[in-house]
Amino acid sequence: MTTVREGIEQAILLSIGAAALTRERAETAVAELVRKGQLGTEEGAVIVDRLMARVRGEGAPAGGIVGRLEGGMQGIMRELGVVTRAELDDVQLRLVEIEHRLALLERAAEAGPG
Repeated sequence: MTTVREGIEQAILLSIGAAALTRERAETAVAELVRKGQLGTEEGAVIVDRLMARVRGEGAPAGGIVGRLEGGMQGIMRELGVVTRAELDDVQLRLVEIEHRLALLERAAEAGPG
């Protein structure tokens, strides 16, 4: 049985691997078209770059393939109860504020009424 940490690591590697695999396959397919003379080398490079921009979600409101994988990963982490860095920072800030208020109240109580 895998731990939560191992599951998270596998999901992250999957999202990175999907992008790398997509580029590799695109380059292979375009290289074949270039070899057959159906595409020029420059045109092939542009097509691969455009495809990778789509995979990353550049200019697309849906976020691309990698964005969807990352979104799914965030959903899994949320279900497991893993907090984000921003949420942790917010709680830490609130804790510091509460500790400061408590110190002020303790000082006021030590000084006595008035």
